[in-house]
Amino acid sequence: MDKNFISDVTEYIYSLENKELEFHFFSTTDGLTKWGNQIQLGFSCFAIKCLYILGEWRNVPSEKKNGWINFINSFQEENENFLPGSYIDRVFLDYYNSFQISRDLKNYIKLSINLVKPNKYETTKNRLSKTFVAESKQSIATLHQIESRNKIKYNVFPKNKHDINEYLNNFNWNKPWNAGAQFASLCVFSYTQLDSTEKQTSLSCLNSFIKNKLNYENGLYYDGPYPGSVESINGTMKVLTGLEWINTKIHYPEKIIDYCLDNKPNSEGCDLVDVVYVLYRCSSETNYRKKDISTYFDEIEGKIFQHYKPKEGGFSYFLNKSQTNYYNVPITKGYDKADLHGTTLLLWAVSLINNFRDKQENIFNIIKA
Repeated sequence: MDKNFISDVTEYIYSLENKELEFHFFSTTDGLTKWGNQIQLGFSCFAIKCLYILGEWRNVPSEKKNGWINFINSFQEENENFLPGSYIDRVFLDYYNSFQISRDLKNYIKLSINLVKPNKYETTKNRLSKTFVAESKQSIATLHQIESRNKIKYNVFPKNKHDINEYLNNFNWNKPWNAGAQFASLCVFSYTQLDSTEKQTSLSCLNSFIKNKLNYENGLYYDGPYPGSVESINGTMKVLTGLEWINTKIHYPEKIIDYCLDNKPNSEGCDLVDVVYVLYRCSSETNYRKKDISTYFDEIEGKIFQHYKPKEGGFSYFLNKSQTNYYNVPITKGYDKADLHGTTLLLWAVSLINNFRDKQENIFNIIKA
C-alpha cells in the first residue's frame, strides 16, 4: 500500500465537504444534479465511515465530533407517514413530490395491478419507506461505530416471531439482495435499540427465520430457483452483515467460499465489496482454502484499483463513471470522477483484504455495515 494513500483519500474526503454547511458532503466534485447538491444525511455517514476506516476519525477534534453526531441526529424525526424515529433526508420527499401528478397516476395504475397480482409493483410510499428504513439503519450503524447513539429510540419494528416472519416473508427471497437488506436492518435495530430480554427474544427469532432461507447445497441464502451468481452473492452479503451484528456463526462458510471462488464479480463497486466481504467473513470462521482466497483477492484488488483516481484520491462507483443514482434519485451526470459512495465501498474492500493478509499489521480499521 502506497504510504501516501491514506493521506490522499483523507484529503479527498474533506474536499467534498460543503464549505457553506459543515458536515454536508457532496457525492462528487463535478456533475452534480439539483438533487445531488441537496442530499446530506447518507453522504455525511459515508464520510464518517471513510475517516474511521482510515484511522482519521480519532484526529477529528471533540467539538467537531459532537457537532457531527448532532448533525446526523438532526435528521431523526416523528413523521406520521413513516416509522417513528426514522432518519429522513427530506430531499427524497421533495424529489418524489416534484413529480406528484405523473407519479399519482403511475401509483394508481400500480395499486390497481397489485390488487390482481400482489406486490407486482412498488408504490412511491413503499419505496420511500424502504429508503428511510435503509437510511435509519445506516445512521444508527454509523453512530454505533463511533460509540454514539440515536437521540430518539427507533423501536417500532418487528420483534417477535410472528411479526418478524410476517414482515420478512413479505419480501421476495428469490431476489435476496433486497430481502437480505431488510433482514440485516432488523438485526441492527434489534441489537442497538432493544433492552436485554426483548433483544434476546428478537435475535433468537431472527436466527430461526434465516435458517429457513438457507440453501443447504451451496450455503447461500435465498428461496426458490437459483437467482444467479450476482444476486446470490450480494444477497448473502446482506445476510452476513446481519449475522455479524447479532453474533451468529455463518451456517456453511466452506460452501460459500467454494461458491464465491468459482464466480467472478462484475466491476461495479457494490459487487466488488460484496464478494470481498463474504469471503472475508467466511474466512474469519474457517481456515478453508486460505491460499485460494488470497490469490482471488489479488485479482479483485486489481479490479478495485481500476476505479481509483490518484489525482483526486478517491474511487469511482463505476469504471470511469461516478455513481449516478442514490435510492433511485439522480445525483450526478456520471462524469469520469471519483465519488464518495464508491470511495466508501472500495476503501472498505481494501481494508478487508489488507486485514485478511496481515491482521497484526493492519493499517485500517474495520467497520460493520
